[in-house]
Amino acid sequence: MNPYKHLPHSHNLLKVFESVVRLSSFTRAAQELHVTQSAVSRQVKKLEEEIGINLILRKHRSIEVTQEGLALFKALQEHYSSVDSLIASWNESRKERLVIKTANSFATRVLIPNLHKLNDKYPNHEIVVIPLIEGDPELSDTDYDILIINSCNWEKYENQPGIFKLRDEYMAPVYAQRFASQDMDLASILKQPRLHPSLDHLDWKLWIKQAGVRNAPKVRNSTFMSLDLAMSACLTGQGITVTDLLLVLPELEQGFLRCATDTPIQSSAWRYYCHCPKNSQIAIEVYDWLAFHSEQQVKKLKSLADEHGWLGFSGQ
Repeated sequence: MNPYKHLPHSHNLLKVFESVVRLSSFTRAAQELHVTQSAVSRQVKKLEEEIGINLILRKHRSIEVTQEGLALFKALQEHYSSVDSLIASWNESRKERLVIKTANSFATRVLIPNLHKLNDKYPNHEIVVIPLIEGDPELSDTDYDILIINSCNWEKYENQPGIFKLRDEYMAPVYAQRFASQDMDLASILKQPRLHPSLDHLDWKLWIKQAGVRNAPKVRNSTFMSLDLAMSACLTGQGITVTDLLLVLPELEQGFLRCATDTPIQSSAWRYYCHCPKNSQIAIEVYDWLAFHSEQQVKKLKSLADEHGWLGFSGQ
């Protein structure tokens, strides 16, 4: 039994009618459908005969859609649009995916601001960015095209298949310029509240030790459990945080963040690596792009260090 007994025998009649009303012309509809104008007119007439309703009033140089015709047109347009969106979603789901699993801070501060470049370079790929929660991931999982690792246990990754070093970290304390009454020196920095991205306060401890600071004054500490939260607190004037300067380079360039004039910039024990387990061409291309981007960022940081008198940074 036909559940749609009131529909015309040929659905093409509905398609032709929708085109005529949408374009307000038999001629333009014929051009869109690649048929003759007389064929369009016959199809609409046949539709009217099958359903027993006048849908279009034909005038000398124009057409007028009846109330019933307008109601039918709106129903067709709504359902055609839904079907078109559904089919488009199927096509979208068949797009190839480029899966990048990455340290969270690298995702928010490097990948996301430059995501449009990857989208332009690979228009037929859906870029999937997955934040990495654990500190030192195992390389046995291969549910990604590229894994970006930030680790101080770099011996674990050196010389492993598919591993490429991306860059070092360059650490120093930073403060929000707009909350400072004047440019700070190192002694002033050490008297400010300290902001930490981890409970062990490791970044501050290592930096103070490597800077040769003895008897650093005791100050208030606040911990946020992520670099992004610590940076947000810093930018709102809550204190000073030690961070990888390449991750905050835009804020340094724009003057939102500053280092003390005599601040030592130190190479961290942490390094960034890329793992490309499938060794695909696109993964290697993205690694090359990331490596080039890192080289350019290091050059910019070297210029800022020379300009502001930050110490100990050679850009190597």
